[in-house]
Amino acid sequence: MTIAKEKTKTENPARVKIEEKVRTEEKKVERKKKKRVWFLLAIILLILLVFLMFFYFVMASPSKPRSGTEIENPIGDMNLEYAISQFNESYISHVVFAIGGWKLHAPPLSEDTPKVKVIVDGEIYISEIIDMEIKTEKKETENEDIVIKTTKREIVLAILSPDVKNYIKQSVSEGKTTLELKASYTKLFSKGYLSLYKDITGKSFTGSVVRIFAQG
Repeated sequence: MTIAKEKTKTENPARVKIEEKVRTEEKKVERKKKKRVWFLLAIILLILLVFLMFFYFVMASPSKPRSGTEIENPIGDMNLEYAISQFNESYISHVVFAIGGWKLHAPPLSEDTPKVKVIVDGEIYISEIIDMEIKTEKKETENEDIVIKTTKREIVLAILSPDVKNYIKQSVSEGKTTLELKASYTKLFSKGYLSLYKDITGKSFTGSVVRIFAQG
């Protein structure tokens, strides 16, 4: 009995050390797990914050255009036929502005400005939106976001109407204008086209190419 008790006393310190070591390692592992969990949570929260900021930037459209960017009626008191004969870039800018083109913007942290191609009776115009200002040139481009096809007569009638946007909406229902989405959904969304599309059609766009005006 005495020998057995002495042997147990001899073994206990070693066992205690081993158990303490095991507990210490387990605590280290547990602390590492907690650190990993908190790190992952921090990353998720950061990603969520960036997404929310991006979403806010895209969806928070300004309530009115910046002073000095408004585009005056380029037709004035011209009659229909004379106005058509004098057709120029200012007509396009006026209509693009009136349907909400001034709300379009480059994506966050990007200089990729919105570009709207307007084909009028076969003639090609490009409207570029820079800081709410619409600049239209008669030229070709390969990186347009959307393509609008219409006629000079429709553009002029829209400008001569009391409400350009409402006339365009009416033109939509009559099938006199078409629009193709050329850029990716992500790019269109980040530039603010979703708002413009909804304003004109009351619908959301999906897919890479969608007709928002009935085919003419």
